[in-house]
Amino acid sequence: MQFGILGHEAPELHLKDWVTASGVVAPFTLANRDGKVRVLFFFQAWCPSCHSHGFPVLKHLMDHYKGNSEVVFAAVQTVFEGFGANGPERRLDMLEDYGIDLPIAQDEGQRPDTIKAYRTGGTPWFVVISPDGRVAHNDYRLGLRSGIALIDGLVTGSATIPSPQDDRVLHDEARQTYLVEFAEGGTGRLEYHRNGHILSLMHSEVPANMRGKGLGGRLMERVLEEIEASGRKVRPVCSYTAAYLNRYKRWAHLRA
Repeated sequence: MQFGILGHEAPELHLKDWVTASGVVAPFTLANRDGKVRVLFFFQAWCPSCHSHGFPVLKHLMDHYKGNSEVVFAAVQTVFEGFGANGPERRLDMLEDYGIDLPIAQDEGQRPDTIKAYRTGGTPWFVVISPDGRVAHNDYRLGLRSGIALIDGLVTGSATIPSPQDDRVLHDEARQTYLVEFAEGGTGRLEYHRNGHILSLMHSEVPANMRGKGLGGRLMERVLEEIEASGRKVRPVCSYTAAYLNRYKRWAHLRA
């Protein structure tokens, strides 16, 4: 599935609650680190993959670039579930557990602003931003060797950043249908029945010759983003939309 905003200009981090191992610090902003490679790590303290993959990779990268002023790190706990187990105090626990020190912010809510801005699929999530402010990596995983190669390439200017590849969403309210024109071609559709502010999701479909490529998930992500922005709620009726919403809890707030 295509998450992230690869190739786009990185959105600023409008977060105020930042801490390091030594205490509260001034907000970390991308603008104040312009011209540097910026590595962002999004996590939740209770997330198993954050501990099996995310934090170990982050620690290795921080150790590798220790003393290199051209590479800076920051983390954000993006909490969309399990609020009691992912409180702001857990940030200091992570710093102590992994023996690292970097600015960490807390961003929480039904779907945190950071998740929306970077179009993440959850946690763990790595973002690597080029010195000129473009997103060079935006995904669940970051391989240690490939991550170092990418960061080194961004520092020297030899890395190639892909151009943005964007899906286009069309809303036909008269036919109660969302259409998603995929960046690589083909169109998916999601049909609904509207009752006030609630949309019953009746049928979803992607081109038969493009199935098995994650387009169903992309269809759901793009349409749910539009529905979220409209302030409406959903009631899944077809089996695929119900299974998708049951699996991805970051969209739980949209369910009627």
